[in-house]
Amino acid sequence: MAAFTIEEILQATGGALLQRGRIDRCEGVSTDTRTLAEGALFIPLIGENFNGHRFLRSAAEKGAAAVLVSEKEAAGGLPESVTVIAVKDTLKALEGLARFHRLRFDIPVVAVTGSNGKTTTKDMITAVLKTTYHVCHTLKNFNNEIGLSQTLLALSAEDDVCVTEMGMRGLGQIAELCRTACPTVGVVTNVGTSHIGILGSRENIAKAKGELIEALPDTGAAVLNGDDDFVRAMGKEFAGRLLYYGREDGWDAVAEDIHFYPDATAFTCCVPDARRAVRLSMIGIHNVYDALAAAAVGRFLDVPMDRICDALSSFSPQGASQKIEHIEGATVLNDSYNANPLSMDMAFRAFGQLPGRRHILVLGDMLELGRYAEALHRETGRKAAAHHFDEMITVGPMARLMAEAAQAEGMLRVSSFDSCREAAAYLKTIVREGDAVLIKGSHAMHLETIPDFWRGVVK
Repeated sequence: MAAFTIEEILQATGGALLQRGRIDRCEGVSTDTRTLAEGALFIPLIGENFNGHRFLRSAAEKGAAAVLVSEKEAAGGLPESVTVIAVKDTLKALEGLARFHRLRFDIPVVAVTGSNGKTTTKDMITAVLKTTYHVCHTLKNFNNEIGLSQTLLALSAEDDVCVTEMGMRGLGQIAELCRTACPTVGVVTNVGTSHIGILGSRENIAKAKGELIEALPDTGAAVLNGDDDFVRAMGKEFAGRLLYYGREDGWDAVAEDIHFYPDATAFTCCVPDARRAVRLSMIGIHNVYDALAAAAVGRFLDVPMDRICDALSSFSPQGASQKIEHIEGATVLNDSYNANPLSMDMAFRAFGQLPGRRHILVLGDMLELGRYAEALHRETGRKAAAHHFDEMITVGPMARLMAEAAQAEGMLRVSSFDSCREAAAYLKTIVREGDAVLIKGSHAMHLETIPDFWRGVVK
């Protein structure tokens, strides 16, 4: 638990003292009064649909030792026992406190970014490092300014290393996250077309992701997907340790002898000083790349190769990403957590590993593609047809374009619907025992509801 004196809070946030309370030291930092502990610092964040300043009185009643405010008038009437500090921006103040606390620890901080695979790679790295170290790490995919700050504020004296995930909505955001985290090891998984509607090109996406490598110290390490041209180029100007991973000979972590199974992917993990077998309980070549990134980080931080490969072989993904389930005799690859053109392509490749009497796609719109949306949905439809899947069901107006493109390329059976409920009702009528079904779309399309509609759990 991060603790700060009032003077440290003022120093870290650049704030101004409005009221001095009774307690000189805050034990813990909270942005949510529902989990606020007595004696903690409360930071009221402001979003599109909420304003934490409404809960200042509640924070005081729950025993907050101090509060930050960017709206000074909201602090009127707070008890004299509570310290009140004014700041320009409460989110920036949270980041400042997180940076201040992070710099108390002279430990490696690993940061992971990329268009796809960030969370799985982060979780694999965490699993590998936990075989040797005590690890503080990002929970779930909490990879924005708030989530990163909360991760850093969780650092304690027993931690040997910290593993963070960094998301990106535009140029400059990863640079800002790096100013908070001060990473020493940077991992970039790939550069795809997610957020192309915001940034306009893969070149700009690469520039945004590359901010992580630019922020690393010369004593740090960049762990890069050598098989991705955009990612590989990020190492050209880096003065620190460069580690490339991929399938090409000569990289620092290489996958050889790859074999695909219905419920697993096996390969030989090769690093300069060792070769070991790995059997991932996951399907798809993209997961092999994530495992190689974890192996490269593990070796850089002196984790023995046996421990690395044991950790990868026993790794189980968290959350809703790529779950295999069985419904009415059909094998369902539920990858409804999110989608973009690159992750769709990866999902198609993984889906091909599953045995099935027929292979049926259930696909939803891919969001945040801007003016490229129509072209990229049609391209995805053509890629689906190239895999010779048996049928495609789509949900949403843009996914309908996938169906049109797939049909134009020769896919005979396509159906489009406006809602998940309608798609599930149709799916229930056509699926037979022994079929394989892939469900994938952007999170906002809520394709995760389709299995429940299909089972009849939700009416």
